Amino acid sequence: MKKLIINADDFGLADGCNRGIIDAMKNGIVTSTTVMINMPKAVEAIDLAKKVGIKEMGVHLTLTCGKPLLSKEEVPSLVDENGRFYRRVAKLLPLVNLEEVEKELRAQIDEFLKTGLKLTHLDSHHHVHMYDGIKEIVSKLAKEYCVSVRHPDEKTKEYLSKLGIRTTDFFSMNFYGKDATLENLKRIIKQFPEGTIEIMTHPAYVDEKLKNISSYNVNRAKELEILTSVEIKEWIEKEGIKLINFDGLEV
Repeated sequence: MKKLIINADDFGLADGCNRGIIDAMKNGIVTSTTVMINMPKAVEAIDLAKKVGIKEMGVHLTLTCGKPLLSKEEVPSLVDENGRFYRRVAKLLPLVNLEEVEKELRAQIDEFLKTGLKLTHLDSHHHVHMYDGIKEIVSKLAKEYCVSVRHPDEKTKEYLSKLGIRTTDFFSMNFYGKDATLENLKRIIKQFPEGTIEIMTHPAYVDEKLKNISSYNVNRAKELEILTSVEIKEWIEKEGIKLINFDGLEV
């Protein structure tokens, strides 16, 4: 049997993301989400989740959006002159101090745990945890907190597996942009053999605030429409695919 995790990234990024992700989880096929706990809308996101009975989620570890939880004096290599994270991984990596990375990512996990929700897994904004140095830190934290980790590529998957860290058999980031279509979503699911699959998604209600925050915006609404459609729900049931979250992964 295929077991499918549909994870919604960017919970906490903006009001439109928060509402869209909740809708996709309650009325669609999204089974999991990861929160950007450093963002100003994260508190509202957590409150929304609790109100609708969501008791667990992952952390979308963030080094390339918003501000760190720690002061700029504590993590000077991670921020620009305004105390904000660099927006691009290519800008961050040559400057990064890995000790500061560990301090900030640990702070993000600990901040999430204060919410009282269960931590299911870790992934990261712009997949920063696939890069050498940061990958080792995230793996260390995953083992310490006993949680699963997304694998953005085969190299990361092999590394996680060697350490005994739970991850899915397969991962796809191809339900995105112009490829965020119903037929492509079905194609992605069909292409994998039996096992556990994670598909990354970004459902949201799009408004001007979201457009100002994220260059990926209009297609988020299209994703939400597909992920909550009757057709995709009926197709998944017909195909005998089991929807799970990261708690459903075997050790």
